[in-house]
Amino acid sequence: MQEPLPPASEWRYYAFNVLTGTWLHRELPLSDVRLTTTLSGPGRMTATIDPEYQALKTPSGGLVLELWQTMIVAEASGQLRGGGILTGITATGPKLALDLTGVSGWLEGQPLRNNLDFGGKVDGVTGHGVDPLDVVRALWGWLQGQPDGDLGVTLDSTTTPYRLGAWHNTRALKDDGSLGPAKEVASTPVPIDRIWNPGKDKKPVAATGKTVYWEYKLPWWDDIEIGQRVTTLATQTPFDWIESLRWADSSREEVVRHIHFGYPRLGKRLTREVFIEGANISELVAVRRDGDDYANSVTVYGSGEGSKQLRSTVSQRDGRLLRAKSVDRPDLTTVAECKAVAEEELRRWSQVVDVLGFTVRDHPNAQIGSFSVGDDVLVQTRAGWMPTRLWVRITSLDTAPETGEVTVTCRRSDRFDYPGGA
Repeated sequence: MQEPLPPASEWRYYAFNVLTGTWLHRELPLSDVRLTTTLSGPGRMTATIDPEYQALKTPSGGLVLELWQTMIVAEASGQLRGGGILTGITATGPKLALDLTGVSGWLEGQPLRNNLDFGGKVDGVTGHGVDPLDVVRALWGWLQGQPDGDLGVTLDSTTTPYRLGAWHNTRALKDDGSLGPAKEVASTPVPIDRIWNPGKDKKPVAATGKTVYWEYKLPWWDDIEIGQRVTTLATQTPFDWIESLRWADSSREEVVRHIHFGYPRLGKRLTREVFIEGANISELVAVRRDGDDYANSVTVYGSGEGSKQLRSTVSQRDGRLLRAKSVDRPDLTTVAECKAVAEEELRRWSQVVDVLGFTVRDHPNAQIGSFSVGDDVLVQTRAGWMPTRLWVRITSLDTAPETGEVTVTCRRSDRFDYPGGA
């Protein structure tokens, strides 16, 4: 947990060369600073600066702050509160506007130029696929191993039960799902790509004379974009991540750049912190009635194929037009399980009221620093046409040091789905 925000006068901004660690400036004169922390996405920092300070100029008169070379961090009460890699400079009259992206933004647009292989004929004989977070760590490791790629980012050792890959040398199946001839090998590998339950899931049957193995490949010729692949894996599994910056020790000479992972999620449900319009919410809250994702009939499809696939439909006649939604859950093996999931999905998607954001100030109801991205918090609105009391999940926080206000971006909590119902 972070300390509450101090006055603007106590904030400090530091710039250093992200590859060498050399300090460029320890008292950077920034103004109009905004710091954004994002759930499962790169953070951001924007600011303006007067380039006339002599210490910011090179001997030739240029700016010492270089794109994709300089990192700027913000400190308050001895803690680093955000920062990023300088990616854009715009001249706005006598000042410059700086745009910085968090360390995970470095992955965006970066191509994978080597093969990454997991499992195979030797290593894939044991186990049952690769953890998506191991793939993410491998992608980071490959990129940081390239020349001028050592950004110094460390990553959590968190694991998930989800497994990626496909089985090879399996016995072919007939159209009805039964086993084919003993020697016939399936024409295509059998995908894994699910949460693996060791007590329930088993390897497919091997064709006679063959050994079943799993494999997961990321070939360079597939034109894989690293940032997009990490985002896809986070959605598929799913898992959360968040960037963090901190001093390595009390000397404040080195900045640790780290990625925290969370499975099935990051954040927690905060029961003491309440955000109330007119109290700690400083502006009117926009309450949205959103029909785009609305559904009053949900069908869940479980295991099986064709006419033998398990399914259950749950509907609610509420005076609105029929809006049907389908959910695929191949891990469900009984109609009763399908029905239970359909009922839960219906409760989620039949709600139309949402709160997408609000601005808060420090208050005993919820002191700034007591909540973070990923947390579920209670919001109460009292003005306008639709007084609302709603649990929402924080997806980003935008901090303005000069005013002490924090802008929260969020979405109703029941719109999120976590494995195991976490």
